[in-house]
Amino acid sequence: MERLVRRYRAYRVLISALVLIAMPAVLSLPSFLDEAPIRVGEPAPRTVIAPRLQRVSDEEATERARRQARESVPPVLEGDPEARIAVVEDIRHGFEAVEEVRRPPRGQAADASPPPSPSPEEQVAALRKRLRMLDDHGRRILVTVDASTLDHIRDETVGIAQQLTRQQIREDDLEAVLDEQLRVEMAVRAIPADIADRVVEPLIRDALRPTVRVDQAATEISRRRAAERVSEVMRSFPSGSVVVSAGEVVSPVEFAALEQAGLEGADPRFEILRALAVVGVIALVVAVYLRVYRPTVWRSNRRLLLLASLVLGYTAILAGAGLVLDRSSVWLYAVPSGALGMLATILLGAPVGVLLAVPVAALTAFVAQGAAGTSAFAAAATLASVPLVTHLSARGDLRRATLIATAGYVLLAATFVGVFDSAGEIPRGLIAGVTHGLVAAVIVLGGLPFIESAFGLVTATGLIDLADRNHPLLRELEQKALGSYNHSIVVATLVERACRAIGADPLLASVMALYHDIGKVRRPYFFVENQFGMPNPHDGLEPEVSATIIHAHVTDGMEMARSYRLPPEVVEGIATHHGTTLVTYFYLEAVRRAVPGEQVDEQTFRYRGHKPRSKETAVLMLADCCEAASRAAAQHDRNLSQVQLEELVDGLLADRVDDGQLDESPLTFADLSSLRASFIETLVGVYHPRITYPERETARVQEQQQAPA
Repeated sequence: MERLVRRYRAYRVLISALVLIAMPAVLSLPSFLDEAPIRVGEPAPRTVIAPRLQRVSDEEATERARRQARESVPPVLEGDPEARIAVVEDIRHGFEAVEEVRRPPRGQAADASPPPSPSPEEQVAALRKRLRMLDDHGRRILVTVDASTLDHIRDETVGIAQQLTRQQIREDDLEAVLDEQLRVEMAVRAIPADIADRVVEPLIRDALRPTVRVDQAATEISRRRAAERVSEVMRSFPSGSVVVSAGEVVSPVEFAALEQAGLEGADPRFEILRALAVVGVIALVVAVYLRVYRPTVWRSNRRLLLLASLVLGYTAILAGAGLVLDRSSVWLYAVPSGALGMLATILLGAPVGVLLAVPVAALTAFVAQGAAGTSAFAAAATLASVPLVTHLSARGDLRRATLIATAGYVLLAATFVGVFDSAGEIPRGLIAGVTHGLVAAVIVLGGLPFIESAFGLVTATGLIDLADRNHPLLRELEQKALGSYNHSIVVATLVERACRAIGADPLLASVMALYHDIGKVRRPYFFVENQFGMPNPHDGLEPEVSATIIHAHVTDGMEMARSYRLPPEVVEGIATHHGTTLVTYFYLEAVRRAVPGEQVDEQTFRYRGHKPRSKETAVLMLADCCEAASRAAAQHDRNLSQVQLEELVDGLLADRVDDGQLDESPLTFADLSSLRASFIETLVGVYHPRITYPERETARVQEQQQAPA
């Protein structure tokens, strides 16, 4: 057990090393072989020529144009009615202050004489705090003029203010309005120069304010819209033109063009970290999926090692292509991702083939940076390959699948090149699609047999080869044990039809059925189906010896199967086709021969194998006993009816269930019902009642008549 644990851990370490060390190393290999990386703001280490037209966005020029567009939009103004009212109110309040200081004070009592009126100097002093914008000369004018003149000055001043505030006066225009229009208004109204200069102009200058204000929100919206209307400024580098020259400081635009073409180079250490991050995420996703949805693959070291090897091989091909070709080249469509999908589907099942579309897309995107069409095509080619090889029933099906896949790759390549690249690249895309198909066909058809042998996996194509009746083991079975061979052929028909009915693997089950009795070639005549016109050799043997000989055909068959390197699944079918059932005939014979009171050990007469653990092996066990019993019944009664076959099958199925032979298998009662119907239908077709021909019947009657009374 400890040895098995160590071996299991060693396998897991090897798989982890392939995934987390070998794959990142392969992905980052081009960065070690490439030239020095080019960086923004530093002199270029080499001159780079554009392999094709490169159009990149000039962010600085775009931002500059948009800034100019914003600045060209004037602020959005809105009227300020409160400011207009405030201008007039301020002027009115000024004149109210003058009237207040000019008004004589009131007496304290009715019989008291009124206090003396303040002198002009006192009135001027009283206005200094309230009319700070006027000098003492202007204040003296206001307190010394008569009332009608004061009213006239007030009305003219208010009128000029109202006339000015009817305009849209901005903050920046305020001084210009005061300097130009105020003089004109005062001249038009024929205000004396002294009053105009000393009173009217200071009052209006102090009170006048902007009559419009900037709507900040509307202004910002208007400027933003103007900036958005400016199209992105693009800079073009025609094919064959110099993107950067050696020694020239690299600008952001030039570096963007290099990145677009994948010509910027890379720091090897950074590339290793990037590759490790990508591979780590891919490995985590795949591991979670396999553990939850494909536990048989997750628990099998051989299958995990195979999966890691397949992905590593694809990574190596992809990295090599990226090193030789331009990383955004259409020729990367020729990298055979479809071969990975086919091999994974054939070797590990369709769900794993579909799963590999995720790492294929990620790895291709890592190598073909900026080429979205290439990674999308790689994933699509992987997915399109899965259904083509999911149901293979003949070797020719695989060749036909590769031809159909090639046509599909061509169509996909033309579509993705036209969508993601340009219409002018479609011819090269077609050639890349054809190349993809041819390379995939060579890898799949040529490499599949070696992979099957190296990892010891059973696949549809391997099973098809094993189903060939010219296989040495089957030829030997036919030559040495013809009855067992015929029995195996009928059992193969039974299990194939039954497995289709319950959704099991019919090809695997039929191959197991063909080989399940190959152990009988060691002692063919100890089995009743091979005893043609000869005495039964068991008649002179003890029941225990006979049972041992019968048991031995299972272990002999396993030994022969392993010597011919048959898949483990087929060996499992041989080992479990009798489970731990009882060799009933010899057990009952032993009981019959036992002396009174002697106990016969039942375990001596039970098979040494184990119970079936899969649907296919369980179906094989049931089909084997049903066919053998039906053959024996048909030999006894050539007119065996369907009702008799149904009773026979029902009894055998019930015996196996009651004996616990199906306890470890995933068969359900619904499966058993489908198996029963399939078995009966097939057995009726094989052992239907025979017609007694008239000639033979006449001869029999004549013989009876000629016999002595």
